[in-house]
Amino acid sequence: MSFPDLLTQAVGPTPWVIGGCCLLAFSLLIPNPPAVALGLASLVTAIASVRLPTLPSQLFLCGVLSAVFTLVMRGLLPQESKELAAAPTARVCEAIAPGEWGRVHYEGAIWHARCQISDVAIAAQTQVRVIERQGNTLIVLPMPPARSTTD
Repeated sequence: MSFPDLLTQAVGPTPWVIGGCCLLAFSLLIPNPPAVALGLASLVTAIASVRLPTLPSQLFLCGVLSAVFTLVMRGLLPQESKELAAAPTARVCEAIAPGEWGRVHYEGAIWHARCQISDVAIAAQTQVRVIERQGNTLIVLPMPPARSTTD
């Protein structure tokens, strides 16, 4: 069979149904939105293959549907929200004197840091809350002492 013959050959819904079901089954094992989009596009193409008998038209439809379903699936995924994230903490390595800089261990690296409240000193080995970043300097606040549950 030559390539021009392949383009004019009629293709039924069976290969599209099998391919779509395999992709959807794969997406159950490994959650993957593009696989779900391709599986759904294949199943819709299987339905449309009754009216679109030639392979090029089916491939075009499947490609367009895959793109549309992928865009729709991207909109359904939850987005990370910085407002909902827990405030990051750091550990003071070098004490922070009032109005001065010190060093903190934050996310696996040592950073310059200063306290947001200029007249507060923070001792070494103290947990602090990272408020913001200004260039290569972190602005921190001391964490309030933990309350005892036996009070």
